[in-house]
Amino acid sequence: MSVAALLAVMGALACDRGRVRSAEAPTLVVDRDTRLLVFAPHPDDEVLAAGGLIQQVREAEGLVHVIYVTSGDAYVESVKIEEHVANPTTSDYRDYGQHRESEARLAMRTLGVGAWSLTFLGFPNAGLNRLMSTYWSERQSAYRSPYTRRQRPAQSERFIPDTEYRGEDLTHELAEIIGDFRPTLMLVPRAEEQNGDHCATWFFVADALGDVTRVQPRFHTDLVTYIVHFNAWPLEDDDPVLKPPEDLDAGVSGWMTVALTERQVAAKREAVHKYRSQMNAMGWFLDAFVRRTEVFSRPAPPHVALPVAHSVCDQFEDPPRPAKKR
Repeated sequence: MSVAALLAVMGALACDRGRVRSAEAPTLVVDRDTRLLVFAPHPDDEVLAAGGLIQQVREAEGLVHVIYVTSGDAYVESVKIEEHVANPTTSDYRDYGQHRESEARLAMRTLGVGAWSLTFLGFPNAGLNRLMSTYWSERQSAYRSPYTRRQRPAQSERFIPDTEYRGEDLTHELAEIIGDFRPTLMLVPRAEEQNGDHCATWFFVADALGDVTRVQPRFHTDLVTYIVHFNAWPLEDDDPVLKPPEDLDAGVSGWMTVALTERQVAAKREAVHKYRSQMNAMGWFLDAFVRRTEVFSRPAPPHVALPVAHSVCDQFEDPPRPAKKR
């Protein structure tokens, strides 16, 4: 399938693989019945995108569960800083991934979410897009991370025992999680994210959602997307209100803005700063998300079927980090 065709399919308004609740108004309402499932490609994405919304669900006595698809262990510049090495080794990358997981637990505790509500899948950072095509099934040997040298998650992070670094394995794990948790609200990165792992996470979640709704035809969820990496956004202005990227469409719902209280903003800032490794490397970028609002959108019901011959996410395989604001 060509990239153009894949994008066309991604934007299709009809979905015969499953049903997602259609958007009638660009609002997000949470209450004690809310079961929020957040998909974070790397530790810190959940707080940057939805640290305020997560607090609001907890304050409404709803449930929150966060899925970390990778442990963010392949951020070379930060590994050099944190491990105090010029040429990181396999052990350095693995240690760094564990460190980022520890930071995630601290950050989420700040937002009122305990470690039992966090799942680390341990898939390859900077490699998810490769699993969409070449490393999809058992017909090909499992993908091997050039950083950690792993071909499967650590034993403690395998949701399904025989999981390896293959696309179908990741889809199966995500489908199991969605089917078991039965979220009423799901947060996932947008397909337009200019980071390979973020972009791929959208496709894997959409693919898994199709699997779930085939098996559970009555399952409904509110699928909502967020954005973290898109051009120079959100460094384009210093407005205390976070505005959506001007050159990104608003989805079928229109942009949805969630207002945060001063206390929620302060807690989000504290949670962001728990990611000390990321603050040391690009604190200016993380702090740009700590504002009085968060922005989301609802996509058209996804019709995604993996694998694909050429991943639309390949162009972001090794994206540049955001430039420091001057």
